[in-house]
Amino acid sequence: MWNKGDFRLADRMFTPGVTLHFRGQNHPLTPAAAVNIVRNWRTAFPDFHFALEDMIVEGNKVVLRIPFTGTHQGKFWGFDPTGRKINVSEILIIRFEGDKIAEMWEDYDEYGMRIQLGFVKAN
Repeated sequence: MWNKGDFRLADRMFTPGVTLHFRGQNHPLTPAAAVNIVRNWRTAFPDFHFALEDMIVEGNKVVLRIPFTGTHQGKFWGFDPTGRKINVSEILIIRFEGDKIAEMWEDYDEYGMRIQLGFVKAN
């Protein structure tokens, strides 16, 4: 869904009531909400790409190290396109119920990405 923009997968990926834990908050996630998130990122970064660097599986949980790259070519977080490239580290933990995602914990280097895009100055 992220790398190719194939949104048909969203309806088959999640259990009802899936939760995304991000920035210390719990976000209920529907297939439509997931598509909206991905669409917004792919509009801002048409060449958006996750790379699977590491995967650890234990029981019904998977830990992924998935750095992502892209070029800022569309409006993002209210900012006009900068044309700048990003290379951002991310860790995602996924809990499955059967073959569907039930819960996710996401942590990515948002501060580093904001520096790369010129939205903030490095300390």
